Amino acid sequence: MAACRAMRTWAVPHPAEFEWIFASPMSGAQHQPGSARFQAGLRFAYVLLDMLIELWNTQPFPVPDLDELPASLREQLRAYSRLVDGRLPPEAVYVYVTSWTTLYGLLCLEVLHQMDFVRADMGPLFEQCLDELAEALGLSTES
Repeated sequence: MAACRAMRTWAVPHPAEFEWIFASPMSGAQHQPGSARFQAGLRFAYVLLDMLIELWNTQPFPVPDLDELPASLREQLRAYSRLVDGRLPPEAVYVYVTSWTTLYGLLCLEVLHQMDFVRADMGPLFEQCLDELAEALGLSTES
């Protein structure tokens, strides 16, 4: 939870940098594994991934039944699990991807001022999101 809060603490006062890293389109060349931007994205992604792998190894969290997910999603989850050398099984990759999507989406909405019409201070909503993620991961909301 502290790492998620730290990201928000950086992102909100640095919208230009956040937008360049996380919210600007990437060209085909930038999607190539050897590109600097792709590598930078991987390094960032692995911060959260490594924390979830550590949690999975010490305190496995609830995961969905892989067979209940759409076939195309199952294969993507399996492929990503292979990409990370199986350190996270496909079902746990699903939790990683959905957790990141939730956090990333909320940060984008805040940093890019897409929610200003609803609330000026997204802090309470962000904290509620963290509490829900912590609960889903079987963590104390005091984390």
